[in-house]
Amino acid sequence: MRKALFLAEWMLLVGIGGMALIMVLPVSGLFDRDTELSAAKKKGYYYEVNADKQTYFNKKVSVDGVVYGEGELVVYMTAKGLFAIPNLPQHIQVKTDSGEVFDHRSSSASSNIYQSSGQFTFKNVPPGIKSITVFKEAYGESLSFHISFGGGNGNE
Repeated sequence: MRKALFLAEWMLLVGIGGMALIMVLPVSGLFDRDTELSAAKKKGYYYEVNADKQTYFNKKVSVDGVVYGEGELVVYMTAKGLFAIPNLPQHIQVKTDSGEVFDHRSSSASSNIYQSSGQFTFKNVPPGIKSITVFKEAYGESLSFHISFGGGNGNE
């Protein structure tokens, strides 16, 4: 009986400890987000964004990169903060240099205890856009990132 209790305690300890490690370690950050992102980098459609992080509802939000090509625009974002899920905005908009505003058609995200990483996809985006502004405003909080596509991969 005593051996069975000892074994049960250790199994619980290992199970709970393993779950805690999965929640704490940013395992998803060790790999490329998906094969489409790698393909976009090879085609030259990926634009890395090095803009400063902005605070949005007490979370540090950043745009990591943008894929723009073939009528589609995908914005990759990361939000960091402790114990709050979801960290990313549920909805963002993109305004082009010509003044057109697009709403995202789909989004996905993954979260752990420290951060959320996700992507927002915009369809039917016209060719020839030189820059965009990714923005969101809600309940008195806002964020805005200006991203330039001119001159290859980069941002302002």
